[in-house]
Amino acid sequence: PAPDFFRSYGTAWVQAEMLQDVARTSAFRDAILGNRQLFEGKVVLDVGAGTGVLSLFAAQAGAARVFAVERSDMAIIARRIVSDSGFSEKVQVIQGLVEEVDLPVRSVDIIISEWIGTFLIHESMLDSVLRARDRWLAPDGLLLPDRATLY
Repeated sequence: PAPDFFRSYGTAWVQAEMLQDVARTSAFRDAILGNRQLFEGKVVLDVGAGTGVLSLFAAQAGAARVFAVERSDMAIIARRIVSDSGFSEKVQVIQGLVEEVDLPVRSVDIIISEWIGTFLIHESMLDSVLRARDRWLAPDGLLLPDRATLY
């Protein structure tokens, strides 16, 4: 994606618009917090973390470690949100492209990402999620979400 793509996601306006999508944010919250048994004690990777809201849900669900990877400058704000929320011990925000960063672990148990945009692919995140899956996801790991349907 072009640099302007990441610059736009680094703005509070774009992030607020996504967070205010109640159906979308609530669906992720309910999927993560409603399945605590999947997250307890696990290592989680959040691809395109933005403000870190999915990372915080994973930490609240009992994840042992969460790596929140965000390319835009929103990573700076995400670090502050994570700290202010009291999850600095569990959630590490890493600024960079998921294709280029190194994680301090060999594999992760779960990959979460809010890659779904308009017509499922608008945000151009699916390729990044699939690369992260191929590089870090444990053989018995989970990808959330792992499917979508267009009508």
